[in-house]
Amino acid sequence: MPRAKNAQPKLVNIEINGIPLQVPEGELLVEAAKRIGEDIPIFCYHKYMKPVGMCRMCLVEVGYKQPDGSVRKMPKPQASCTLPCTEGLVAWTQSEQIIKDRRAVLEFLLINHPLDCPICDRGGECPLQNNTQFYGPPISRYIEIKRHLPKAFPLSKYVMLDLERCIQCGRCVRFTEEISGDAQLALLFRGAQTQPHTFQLTEFTSRFSGNVIEICPVGALTSRTYRFRARPWDIVTQKSICTMCSNGCNLYFDSRAGKVVRINARENPEVNETWTCDKGKFEQVEFLNAPNRLTQPMRRNGTAWEPISWAQAYELMLERFARARGAVGGLAGTRLSNEALYLFQKLMRAGFQSNHIDHRMTRYQGDLWAHAQSLLNKLPVANEYRDLEATHLIFVFGADLIDEQPMVFLRTRKAWRHYGVKVAVAYPVANAVEEFAETRLRYRAGSELALVKGLLYILLDKLPAETVAANLPDHEWLQALLQNCTPAWTQDHTGIAAEQLLAFADTIASVPSMLILTGEKVWNHPESEELVKHLMWLTRLTGNCHQESGGLNLLPLGANEQGASDMGVLPNRLPGYALVEDEAARERFTQAWGAPVPSTPGLTTDGILQACLTGEIQALYLAGANPVREHYDPTLAERALRACEFVVVQDSHMTESAEYADLLLPACTVAESEGTYTNWERRVQRFWRALEPPGESKPDWLIFAELWLRQVRQTPPFNPREVMCEIASLVPQYAECTYEALGDSGKRWG
Repeated sequence: MPRAKNAQPKLVNIEINGIPLQVPEGELLVEAAKRIGEDIPIFCYHKYMKPVGMCRMCLVEVGYKQPDGSVRKMPKPQASCTLPCTEGLVAWTQSEQIIKDRRAVLEFLLINHPLDCPICDRGGECPLQNNTQFYGPPISRYIEIKRHLPKAFPLSKYVMLDLERCIQCGRCVRFTEEISGDAQLALLFRGAQTQPHTFQLTEFTSRFSGNVIEICPVGALTSRTYRFRARPWDIVTQKSICTMCSNGCNLYFDSRAGKVVRINARENPEVNETWTCDKGKFEQVEFLNAPNRLTQPMRRNGTAWEPISWAQAYELMLERFARARGAVGGLAGTRLSNEALYLFQKLMRAGFQSNHIDHRMTRYQGDLWAHAQSLLNKLPVANEYRDLEATHLIFVFGADLIDEQPMVFLRTRKAWRHYGVKVAVAYPVANAVEEFAETRLRYRAGSELALVKGLLYILLDKLPAETVAANLPDHEWLQALLQNCTPAWTQDHTGIAAEQLLAFADTIASVPSMLILTGEKVWNHPESEELVKHLMWLTRLTGNCHQESGGLNLLPLGANEQGASDMGVLPNRLPGYALVEDEAARERFTQAWGAPVPSTPGLTTDGILQACLTGEIQALYLAGANPVREHYDPTLAERALRACEFVVVQDSHMTESAEYADLLLPACTVAESEGTYTNWERRVQRFWRALEPPGESKPDWLIFAELWLRQVRQTPPFNPREVMCEIASLVPQYAECTYEALGDSGKRWG
């Protein structure tokens, strides 16, 4: 059954190495030992996978307290990774017998293990190496020839397999079965020849293949992109956040000689647990080290680029923006930090006196905040990761989760596998969620709105009249609107059988809570605003807008798309979602910024691009935005950039849009700056600088601050911490999001 979200566990009294403590009942002994700083050695055990007790490295002596106060010991050592804590348990983790047993386990593991440590990428951070140093025998009694198997075998594009090093712990196989769900790996053959591989020796194509590298306790599975590039003692590790989607995965950036050479997962139980997707682990390294980096300001001189100084770049930009006399617009990218986004909209509004700013590149460019507040009285994203395990039904609508939201996909699969949460998916083509979903609605592409209308029609008839009246008091108008959307009509428009639709409506009506996850097909639907409203009516009709573990989640796609909305990078909303027409709100920001804020709502992204074509926008500022690649209509973006009189592109790389620029400003990547991101569940998380900026590139927030100084003649902020303090003082939702309060794991608002 679904996991109770805020349930308090029952505590039991146990004793480890003579130290009494209280732990949740059922917690594994290997985890309980960590509470007193005792790390029991492990190989096969992993915190986020089911225990199997295969390697026997975690053996401990165990007993139980008797009513008379004595301790009755079990006759043999027990595997602490499979032993749940119960009342009165007593354990010894460092007894003479246990140390002897661990030495024996290691001696058997080392019989066939090659002495590759000097050339192994795992050397220096290898659990087998560490455990051998602490518990292993100093010499080997084995004098026979070791087994020989293929070395450096490419298992996939990113993973290298060395069969001689494998200790058959099964972690990699269990990961593909339990976590990623693709079950591509298996243990083949028997005895000393047992080896992990794909069933038919095909390529390992999992979207999460990089995780098997991290969880391998030896050097059997290593990274092909990191191979021989660095050693653990000559890399610098820094905490960061992934920028490949809106999931907000916590990462470590490992750098050497000014380059990011490896990305590993950073544990955060509230977000990505300890997993990453291959986009965040490998493709992000390729992006950070791409050769097309911008390293100095440049202006266009005919068909060539002319390097200039930052002072010249600022002077040219401000002169051309002044000449435009308010006919300026700005588009911000979703890889910018909250601090940079806030300063961008502040500069555009108070510095250049323009509300023509936006960050959205999808067809939907309506007032999402207003729709959610008026129709649901909730936020556009109602839930958090934990709710996936607490709800009764997850409805994935118009989203290819494994590609758009990889961590949401893993957490959805976990909810289904561990807690029995029902899953339904509606998508026009085959996708990974269908492999475990109870209901699969394969509709005709573009018919999303018809599908929601059909569900609403059935539910209006199927739900009890008192429920409909309570959840949607004015439902008569909706019934009139949908009077023709019968199951037969829906089948004609979507291709989904009426019987299947009726069965799914029965499921919705029968479950106590439903959580809806939407994706790109919703944002880019030709009638996206109508589709969003109908999804909100569906949520309201079923009463899920009142459920703590239910509700509608219009998932943002970009890394900091949620933060861009929060920071007011919208044509009609100030930071914190105050309307630009609100005189009191404008006065508050005017007092804080020392410059007036325009009162007329600006143009959306589409409006800005159209205005570039007509000459209404004469100067366009693209800050980390690449509309030629990201906009749903790239042809419109190209025409607009070609037609605009003056285009400034501020980016870390020479993008498709940068080819149309008149002025290029080199910016830093996430690895070369610091700040915060806000993920889809509104969790604000910090990232830290891992590298020095290349060439003359600067962090985005600093570029905006220096432009503010020159345009408004006011003292700018001197670091991102100061910017966040200003945000916390002006944006109610971020009042408790100072750097001190965020810590390493972040803080969720709302």
